[in-house]
Amino acid sequence: MAHPMSCSWLALLLLAIVAVQAQDSEESTSIEIASSSSSSSEDLTEEKCGKERKGCCSELYIGEEEDLVKCFTIHSSKLPPDGDSDVGKTLRFLSCFVECLYKQKKYIGKSDTINMKMVKLDAETTYADRPKERDYHIAMLDHCRKDAMGIYNLLKASPGAKALLKNACRPYLLMVFLCQSDYHQKHECPYFRWEGSDKAGSKDSCEEAKHKCYHIEGIASPTNSSL
Repeated sequence: MAHPMSCSWLALLLLAIVAVQAQDSEESTSIEIASSSSSSSEDLTEEKCGKERKGCCSELYIGEEEDLVKCFTIHSSKLPPDGDSDVGKTLRFLSCFVECLYKQKKYIGKSDTINMKMVKLDAETTYADRPKERDYHIAMLDHCRKDAMGIYNLLKASPGAKALLKNACRPYLLMVFLCQSDYHQKHECPYFRWEGSDKAGSKDSCEEAKHKCYHIEGIASPTNSSL
């Protein structure tokens, strides 16, 4: 049986790769989003929009592209060069990248905790016209701040993990972020978390279905790109 932490290290490395892709996408041509069509044969309902959709819930979710690119730009100098297999360097970059994301939103509380008051205030603003997303975001952070503490305590008790995270920026926040990235895979995956992939050929169909669900809800689809 594999060590329980091995999957976490792999996921962290994948997240670092996705962060690099966020920078690349800033310079690439904008993706044309499929529009909702009432004549589509897709049989979506409000109930179906609130549940997992096959092929649309397997991608990691790490936030909005605008926020990611800003923090990537700030900390890109810490990213190990191509070919450098030093996991410690990658984790140090990623931890500082994550700290930047939470600082932007003022989520960091005393002693590296998550300030739920600020999370709720931010959610009220960010998802002002999207109450289901607001409640989902708050519930996710509340769960992940608690879940991350258990993982962080395990890390602190492991000499190997402590060595890898030496000079890292607030490892606890990194664990919160990791929990957020796959929260929709372990809990609920409503339409606003649907994301396909080009490799699986589901990118356009998931995007189209997501926009149809926004239409069913009677609210405007957000313009920011998520990753």
